[in-house]
Amino acid sequence: MKGLSLVAAAIAVLGGCHPGVSPQVLQQYQSRTLFTCCNIHYESNDINDANYYVGSTVPAGTSVTVQTMRGDSVTFLAGGTQLKLEQRYGNKQESFQQYLDKIFVTADPRQRLAGYPQAVQAAIRDGRVERGMTREQVLMSIGYPPAHRTASLNDSEWTYWYNRWVTYKVQFGPDGRVASVIGRPAPTQDQPIPAEEAKPKAAPKPPASKKKR
Repeated sequence: MKGLSLVAAAIAVLGGCHPGVSPQVLQQYQSRTLFTCCNIHYESNDINDANYYVGSTVPAGTSVTVQTMRGDSVTFLAGGTQLKLEQRYGNKQESFQQYLDKIFVTADPRQRLAGYPQAVQAAIRDGRVERGMTREQVLMSIGYPPAHRTASLNDSEWTYWYNRWVTYKVQFGPDGRVASVIGRPAPTQDQPIPAEEAKPKAAPKPPASKKKR
């Protein structure tokens, strides 16, 4: 029996076996209306939390259907494309469910996107990060920086991977807006967006009701 247990353990390791999640957890995600938090890039159907920039794009606000889940990965449909997302690097900084809840959100981000100025909307649609953008706008445009290199979103510098070999850094000024993008290649045209233009537009006030005479 002991020998069989050792053999089973070895097969599990060699086969890359990962623990599953409970049916209750899977059902929670399958019963929700979910959207991609941000632009997600992929070169193949297998992507991970290193968040490489290169590849095709699933736009922010794309409807998501969770199909299966493991302890560190999820298979899902987004815009008719089946993808597998794995937490490979940041599992010491956050749990897989914490990571997943950042990527798959219940509030459609396109509603916030529509309130941004046209220059910001264009940058996000193109997956660019430009000087003057806010942290929220950067997240929607290029996604979350890998947690194993950027411990907190309050940090003044976020490290991203352009591809498997090249990194670039997004630096924020005291005002919380992008001050510079360091490294090339990087998804930027270096076209600064004035701070006043990066602010969401205020909703128009309803017309004042006329008093009856």
